[in-house]
Amino acid sequence: MKKALLSLVFLSHFFGVTAFAADNELPPLTLEDAFFGQGANPPLTKQEQEALALARKWQSGNTTTLKPVQGPDGSVRFLFGAQQPSIVCGVFQVTDVELEPGEIVNSLHLGDQVRWSVEPAITGSGSSQIQHLVIKPHDAGLETSLMVTTNRRTYHLRLKSHRSQYMPRVAFIYPDAVMARWERQIERQKEERETGTMPESGEYVGELDFDYRISGDGMKPLRVYNDGTRTIIQMPRDMRQKEAPTLLVLNGGEEVMVNYRLQGDRYIVDSLFDEAMLIAGVGSKQRRVTITRGL
Repeated sequence: MKKALLSLVFLSHFFGVTAFAADNELPPLTLEDAFFGQGANPPLTKQEQEALALARKWQSGNTTTLKPVQGPDGSVRFLFGAQQPSIVCGVFQVTDVELEPGEIVNSLHLGDQVRWSVEPAITGSGSSQIQHLVIKPHDAGLETSLMVTTNRRTYHLRLKSHRSQYMPRVAFIYPDAVMARWERQIERQKEERETGTMPESGEYVGELDFDYRISGDGMKPLRVYNDGTRTIIQMPRDMRQKEAPTLLVLNGGEEVMVNYRLQGDRYIVDSLFDEAMLIAGVGSKQRRVTITRGL
C-alpha cells in the first residue's frame, strides 16, 4: 500500500496527475512546486521589492495607451524597448519573429528549453538579409521568457502558448533606427545644398529659376535666373573693364526703364520680367542682346 501511494505521489509531482489514495485527495502541484524543492523564498528588502515593481511595470507595459500596430505585411509590430512584448504562440503552429534587416543573432537564451523550441531561419542575402526566430510551443497554457542578443541590441520577450490563438508574424519598430534615418536624410540635404550653392553669391540653385533664352550679337550674359522676386543677370568678368550695357524691359513692345543695380558683374533687377534687352553702343555700332523668359 505504501509503495502504491509513493508511486501516485511521484506521478503527481512530476506529471501534474491528480492521484488518490483511499479517500484522501492529493493537492494539485504548481509548475514551480513540480520542478523546485520545498524551500521558502528568501525575504526581500524594500529596495528589492521596489526594483521588482519597476520590472513588473516594464513587463506589463502601459497596455491602455501603448499598443502594437499592424505592419503592411500583416505582422504585429511592437515598439522596441518600450515594454516587454508578450507573444502568443499556438500549439501545432509557428510564430515568425522577424529581426531588423542586416541584424545578426549572437546568442539565444530560452527559459523553458523542454517545452518550447526556437529555430533560426534566414531570408535575403547581404546587407538586406533578415534573420527570423521560428517559435513553437509543445503544449498549451505555457509561459516563459526569451532573451536574444544581436550585433545591434538585446531583445527580452515573453512567450505564451494557446490552444488555438497565435500571432503568425511579429516584428518591431526601432526608434533609434528611425532617428538614424532622419539624421542621414538631413545630412544628405545639407550636402546637396552645399554642393548646389553658387560660391560667388551663396544662392542655392534648387531655389532658382534658370528658364531663360538669350539671343543677339552683343555681349551675352553667362546666365540669367530669378529667385521668385528678383532677376539676376550674370555677365562675363571682363565687363568690368568695359562700358556696361543698358538694361531695358520690353512691356507690350515698348522699351521701358527698370530699377536695377550693378554688383560687380551682375545686374540685380528688383522684379521679374518676360523679356528684356541689353543695349551697348550707338548708331551702327549698337549691339543688342534679348533675354526671354521661358523656352
